[in-house]
Amino acid sequence: MSDITWQTPLCGGNGGNSCLQIGHTSAGVPVLREATHPTELITTTHQGLRNLIEAAKRGDLDHLL
Repeated sequence: MSDITWQTPLCGGNGGNSCLQIGHTSAGVPVLREATHPTELITTTHQGLRNLIEAAKRGDLDHLL
């Protein structure tokens, strides 16, 4: 999947060792990866990504931290 446009990494406060990148393929498919494992990709749908972001905003995922 070399046709991915990546956004600037979203890094935590631990010296940049936990950076998540979100991008999309030329076909518009949302893709996520951990910067330390750039070949391991997670693809999803726009609705799946929207659901994840909305759940995080509501605090529904706080128990995972």
